[in-house]
Amino acid sequence: NALEDAQALEQAMEDLHGNRDADDDEYKLSSHEEEKFSEVLVKEYEKTVEAIDKKAPPVKRRTSDPIPFLVTKRDAIETVLDHFGWMPEKTLHPNELEDDHVDAFGFKPNQAEADMVGAMRYYHARNLVRSSLAHEKAHRQRSHSLIPFKSTLEEAGRGRGVFVDGFAPAGTLMAFFPGKVWPKERLSAASEQSQMELANDPLHQLAMRYDDYLIDSRMSPYTVVKNLWAIAHIVNHPPLRKTGEKDDVFSGPNCVTCSINFTEAMFRDQQDKLRDYLPNEYEQPPQEWTRSMFDDEKVVMHGLGLFALRDLEDEELFFDYRLSPDDRQPNGQQYPHWYRVIDEEAVKNRWNLDNEEKR
Repeated sequence: NALEDAQALEQAMEDLHGNRDADDDEYKLSSHEEEKFSEVLVKEYEKTVEAIDKKAPPVKRRTSDPIPFLVTKRDAIETVLDHFGWMPEKTLHPNELEDDHVDAFGFKPNQAEADMVGAMRYYHARNLVRSSLAHEKAHRQRSHSLIPFKSTLEEAGRGRGVFVDGFAPAGTLMAFFPGKVWPKERLSAASEQSQMELANDPLHQLAMRYDDYLIDSRMSPYTVVKNLWAIAHIVNHPPLRKTGEKDDVFSGPNCVTCSINFTEAMFRDQQDKLRDYLPNEYEQPPQEWTRSMFDDEKVVMHGLGLFALRDLEDEELFFDYRLSPDDRQPNGQQYPHWYRVIDEEAVKNRWNLDNEEKR
């Protein structure tokens, strides 16, 4: 259960914190944390460097080439080790001193105040440590974690993406879409102001379930999260194909969205504390009459998840955004410049485009 995994990881992180005074700086590591965090990250750094030296993509592979992820992970750990003085010798990365430098986390440290850089490095270190602990503490069926790093997408402006750290077989629940949930009947009855606010989605972080429950992730964090898996809202759409490049299993989406219903049965038998790790809350709860006759258990929360379409290992996650055609795009285009349609036939069927063109 992913909620149990999230709970176990938070407890493991609490064990590393030790005792802290109430007046301690929130973003400053205690001596106990420094000792434990540095121990974990130095070990993870050595393991990552060794993996880069040894790993070569097989000719016939079931997963993507791991080297780009491992190099980014190495650079990310180096950045944190350098910041806290845990690196024997400071490592200077390409263009690190330039104003618009984007580090391995997709963060621009040279354009941020010193306090902000300190806070971000604290959470970067915490997320790296938690990712490492996930391999040791999580349940047997889950031998991976998720971590936000600089995206591999050139058209994303080298912003953030989500990477799987470790191996996840096809069919694995990879991530949750966090945020407010709008039931259909509440959405249709929303105020004009709410309707206008919901129309503003520049980062494409509104997601609709097949049964018309809307997940609004626009205000959800991705650096400071209680549930490790609640970062699906910053997973990117697959990249544009390069000239002459052909489609293969590694060039398209590697994840797919699927509805998740959290039921009362999940929180019985002393499991009520797991509710703290639910990635969603209702904007307004669904009305009782909307409950489906097919629901065997009472649904306490409607959610949305990303599931692996194939075996995944040490790579960036992608899923098809399935954007609606929009004639208001610049230059007469129906989609943003970075977007490519994954399934032309599905688009035609969904929007009845063939019939529209015949009119």
